[in-house]
Amino acid sequence: LDPDLPIYAPQPTYPRRAQTRGVTGYAVVEVVITTVGSVRDPILIEEVPEGYGFGRAATKAAGKLKYKPRLSDGVPQEVEGARYKFTFGVDK
Repeated sequence: LDPDLPIYAPQPTYPRRAQTRGVTGYAVVEVVITTVGSVRDPILIEEVPEGYGFGRAATKAAGKLKYKPRLSDGVPQEVEGARYKFTFGVDK
């Protein structure tokens, strides 16, 4: 995944359907990191297993990711295609 690790990553809401069945999984979301370190345009890239709401929960949580802005010659740059993997585990 993207080497730019967020300085803040929220814990996504565990989908109730998955939680009641004890299903674990993950979802990978791609975002654009803005010049101030916030994110926009989250897109679900991968969801395992599908059908339990992990992708929806991860996409919603991705909007709250915070990054250190990437600088180029001291000027903040927007970064497209940054990926973050949200893992959903039982008893986490």
